[in-house]
Amino acid sequence: MSAKIPAFTEIGKATRELLLGGKEGVFQYNQVVSISSKTVDGVEFTATTAKRDDKVETALKAGYKYKNIQTNVTFNHLGKVVASATVSDIAPGLSATILGTLPDVHTAKLGIDYTLPHLTLKSTVGLTAAPAVDISATSGYNDVVFGGLATFDTAKNNSLTKWTLGVGYTRLDYQVAALLADQGETLKVQYAHNVDPTQSVGGEVSKSLHKDDATLITLGYLKRLQNGSLAKVRLDNTGIASFLYEQELQPKTKLALASQFDATNLEKAPKIGIALDIKN
Repeated sequence: MSAKIPAFTEIGKATRELLLGGKEGVFQYNQVVSISSKTVDGVEFTATTAKRDDKVETALKAGYKYKNIQTNVTFNHLGKVVASATVSDIAPGLSATILGTLPDVHTAKLGIDYTLPHLTLKSTVGLTAAPAVDISATSGYNDVVFGGLATFDTAKNNSLTKWTLGVGYTRLDYQVAALLADQGETLKVQYAHNVDPTQSVGGEVSKSLHKDDATLITLGYLKRLQNGSLAKVRLDNTGIASFLYEQELQPKTKLALASQFDATNLEKAPKIGIALDIKN
């Protein structure tokens, strides 16, 4: 492992991206159109329209980076404005982000990221009189990363309201992780393996430590086809099956089709999602 330690969210990331999606291969069951463009001045715009059930939601996002400052502003159909500004390299390994939703000033938060040679710290503090404080920390040795995250509520005598512990082991072609989540209520074991450059397999076992019958097993498979498209399958032990096909129609234009159905109840209507992503 390099001297820079991954953040806590990197533990089990390969499995989550296989089973849920990341920058690509996202299982989503709405109708979404996203159009992105970038001006000659470097301002990036993304307009998104999504139909969720009978509701149509729209958002316009603008982003601009100047030297070590990244700003993002999102306007949504509810008339709210989500704004953030990130300053990186304030000092070696230190960056800060301020974000919030207007007109509700009580949503303002300050985030601090600090990376040491063998320790990565992240913290988010609400800018209110009695804020909630989120803290995560990771360390590691060779290919092993371990750490945890916690939320403290200063309005409740600094009580610990949320915590998760995790450990991960990463090699070039596979990743294994174990997470003790939900304040110790749930144990998750995750595995992802890149079989070859075109195929990945993996799964997650989620076990409730207080309910004998509450165990969820989810398996996933990804295949990159010769035409450049992406196909994914996900299945869990409750009978929920999900399929995804993603293809680049032309350079910078991508279409994704996703569906989900209950194999134990075929009379139940399946979920179907279509996403069109256009970049200019």
